[in-house]
Amino acid sequence: MLKPLDLSTNAPWKQRYRAPVVVATQLAKNNHSRGLAASNHSGLFQIYAWDTQTDELRQLTHIPWGKVGAMLSPDGRYVYYLADENGNERGHYVRMPWEGGEPEDITPDLPPYNSFSLTFSRSGNRLGMALADTDGFHIYASALDDTGNLGIRQLLFESFSLSGGPSFSADGTVAVVSTTERTGNLHHSLLAFDLASGEQVGELFEGVENSVEAAMFSPVLGDARLLAVSTQTGYRRPFLWNVQSGERAELNIGALAGEVYPTDWSDDGHTILLRQFDQAVQKLYRYDLVTHLLTPLAAPAGTFGGVYFGPADEIYAEWQNSAQPTRLIALDAQNGAETRTVLAASNTPLGHRWRSITFPSSDGQLIQAWLATPEGGGPFPTIFHTHGGPSSVMTEAFSPSSQAWLDHGFAFVSVNYRGSTT
Repeated sequence: MLKPLDLSTNAPWKQRYRAPVVVATQLAKNNHSRGLAASNHSGLFQIYAWDTQTDELRQLTHIPWGKVGAMLSPDGRYVYYLADENGNERGHYVRMPWEGGEPEDITPDLPPYNSFSLTFSRSGNRLGMALADTDGFHIYASALDDTGNLGIRQLLFESFSLSGGPSFSADGTVAVVSTTERTGNLHHSLLAFDLASGEQVGELFEGVENSVEAAMFSPVLGDARLLAVSTQTGYRRPFLWNVQSGERAELNIGALAGEVYPTDWSDDGHTILLRQFDQAVQKLYRYDLVTHLLTPLAAPAGTFGGVYFGPADEIYAEWQNSAQPTRLIALDAQNGAETRTVLAASNTPLGHRWRSITFPSSDGQLIQAWLATPEGGGPFPTIFHTHGGPSSVMTEAFSPSSQAWLDHGFAFVSVNYRGSTT
């Protein structure tokens, strides 16, 4: 039965739209007492310093159009972000102290650029940037000393083809660049460079129909293995590439269906976290590089953002489901069971959970969708939703719009039509 439209100030559907959330969390790789997050607590997304000893958030940026993306240096000393104009994603990288202060332009000699990639070596001795302008894509590396001073910027690679990176070995001696120059389409190959000489020392190319993408280097100093993913099987699957020897080693993930992507590598180099994505459902696993055993983690059902190793034998995961907005939770690092909330979202009214369903298309092909129904007995008038796609997918994510329909007696269906990336 349909319900009258609730226009009261504190209507549940209004509270969900206004709900503050915490996203884009990260820990300083070599200083776990410091972290970074983005939140819309102030009304717009801004960057916050995260004191992991108290789990308090302190607002760093006050940008009128907001800011979400930022990077924390491995020692936790500086916060880096792209300073643009009115959110146009074009400008200069700046940095500011984690304690707060005025931002400092780190590329004052360059014209404005676009960028989606700023990286560090695990040891903190290298900073990398992928910059784009009317002359193409430019991949740079700069040395960093112990006090954070930047050395001379080194041009590693440039091309008119889509290129990104660089990923650095932990000791900052090797960099890997991802580029579509070799394939001539949107599939990538990988190029390895020796940073002392600037010379290319390796390449991983699997043909124009396949893509290889860098995930992360081993966190162990002197380990030249890069964790990457390949689409040779038709899905993204993880493997290890030793950029010095050229040796390639597959991970023994058995018959896992769908996409499997690495999310983090433990400090001791023994364990990799993996996220499986199949039929719009995400699941987490840990992979032991010593025993080659794959262990499923009993994480709560829903959608995960960043998933990474935290301190004290915990895994930190940005998590949401259809009834609850994004927050950072801690999981037991051995079995994945949820142990606590680290950074909470707001106390919004609990919504209706979605459930996964499948139904046959006209030719029998199974289509996945999400279904939620209101209280009471059906039949219900039903709202059908499709994502913008085609290179997209709807997961069980927090959706104020779906909950607004459900609050008022409608059923809600979101269809992952053919071509959805699941």
